[in-house]
Amino acid sequence: MAGKLRVATFYRVSTKGQLDGNDIPMQRRSCMEFIDSKGWTLVKEYVEKGVSGYKTSNDDRDEIQRAKYDAENGNYDILLCFMFDRLGRRTYETPMLIKWFTTQGVEVWSVKEGQQEFKDESHDITNFLRFWQSNNESKKTSMRVDEKHVQMAEDGAFRGGSAPFGYKLVKSGILNKKGKELMMLEINKDQAIVIREIFNLVKDEGYGSNRISQYLNERGIKTATGSNWNTGAINFILRNPIYKGYPAYGKRKSKEGVFVTKDKSEWTMPEKCQTHLVIIPEDDFDYIQTFRSSRSVENIKNHSYSRVNSTKSPLLLVGMIRCGYCGSPLTTTYNSKKYVLANGDIQKWKRAVYRCSGKALKKVECAGQTMYAQAKIEDTVLEEVDNYLSYLKKMDYQEYAKDYNQDEYNYIKQQVDNKNKELESCYEEINALKSEISKSIMGKSAFKPEMLNELIEQKQNELQLVDSQVRKLEIDLQTKKSELTDIKELAESISVWIDIFKETTDEKKKTMLRSIIDVVTVMRDGVDIKFRLDIVQFLSNAGNGSVSELRGRAHRWQR
Repeated sequence: MAGKLRVATFYRVSTKGQLDGNDIPMQRRSCMEFIDSKGWTLVKEYVEKGVSGYKTSNDDRDEIQRAKYDAENGNYDILLCFMFDRLGRRTYETPMLIKWFTTQGVEVWSVKEGQQEFKDESHDITNFLRFWQSNNESKKTSMRVDEKHVQMAEDGAFRGGSAPFGYKLVKSGILNKKGKELMMLEINKDQAIVIREIFNLVKDEGYGSNRISQYLNERGIKTATGSNWNTGAINFILRNPIYKGYPAYGKRKSKEGVFVTKDKSEWTMPEKCQTHLVIIPEDDFDYIQTFRSSRSVENIKNHSYSRVNSTKSPLLLVGMIRCGYCGSPLTTTYNSKKYVLANGDIQKWKRAVYRCSGKALKKVECAGQTMYAQAKIEDTVLEEVDNYLSYLKKMDYQEYAKDYNQDEYNYIKQQVDNKNKELESCYEEINALKSEISKSIMGKSAFKPEMLNELIEQKQNELQLVDSQVRKLEIDLQTKKSELTDIKELAESISVWIDIFKETTDEKKKTMLRSIIDVVTVMRDGVDIKFRLDIVQFLSNAGNGSVSELRGRAHRWQR
């Protein structure tokens, strides 16, 4: 490695007490002194706050994943921590993590223990024993019974108690120390049907937990104890990773006698999927978590967050349709009429219509209509959707999908690399300025101490800004890797989309329409439909027409 070796430091605290105290600054100071003593240069810092190195898998630790990504891209030569247990305390996982870094050409050092090497089998044994000891120290911080449950959860073993809904207890054939046969979980086929129905109601119909509980209760479907369903029970099921094959321990904690759900980062789960327990495919389970999080209180308050609303309205477009004059959403109202037949009977008639909420409630000035007929709008929109899909059928997207994805990915990756170089430059400048401090105090520097402090503070603010930009770009990079999945699935299902749409429920129709429509704007003389930008932009960049041609489709009614 030519020139000064580039160092990335890794700091971690596992508890709130450490976070509130001076543990991170202590680690940073020790690392900085060590770097100075070696003549190295700091180029990056990773800070992990409130994360247990024993309970949390490396796959679920964002800072570890960032460090691995940067190592793969050659952004530093040495990874330095205060002690190796800052990288983790898992007996089998942490040595393999350190060994992985060395295979990338990165030296792994700790201030207290020196360099960690993996040159031969003796190093492997030594490192295993070191982390085995570290692991045992972690165990002493909790009650033995609790730690036994943690280990069982990591191994995917049944920890006792009643079976979750969807499973039953069967004998395992294994005896404990007292000679009692242990039980194990097995899928209850009848209850598994209900579990799949619950998840499908979210995925396909956009139902919330309240509507799901009503749906099950109306059909006489009971819980495992024979009770009616409630939102709490449904929410617990929808969050429980056991249904994708990962039985978790520590999902809840008792606070003054009341159980509260802990953050998912605090759950303990097996490292490998327990395939015999899978009821819901992992992709579907993870999609539903993302879908439900868009409805959380925090995200509802965040107006920049893209969220999906599901309504009970018989109208298909409520939630994605607005007035073309005042911009207000079109909501549901009903026209009702009575007829007296010749025999004296009263015939009642009721029909749902779209209503401009801004004009109807006199919230804004609006030159449009107050109400629009359901058939007129929906027939028009569905006709344009049919035309749109027919147009997509003719596209040869397969030829371009890979190249498009790679071009976008490479573009973002280049941005990440450029920002990492900026970050490295910031650290170099800060180090250079800090090296002037002692000279300035002795009057041997061109900088006065006050000016140095100001320059260092400015550069540190710049470093924080660049670091936040790098984090955002890295998220974009991960998103880009998977964003074409929805587009490909849609393109592959276009041929049967309309047939499925005609035969399915209104709730499913709403979900299907949301997958391709961004917004519908209604005027007196017609509608404008904007289709989802990601699909259209993909097709446009693939050489299949301009965004403006595909994204906006207008339909004017004959007058």
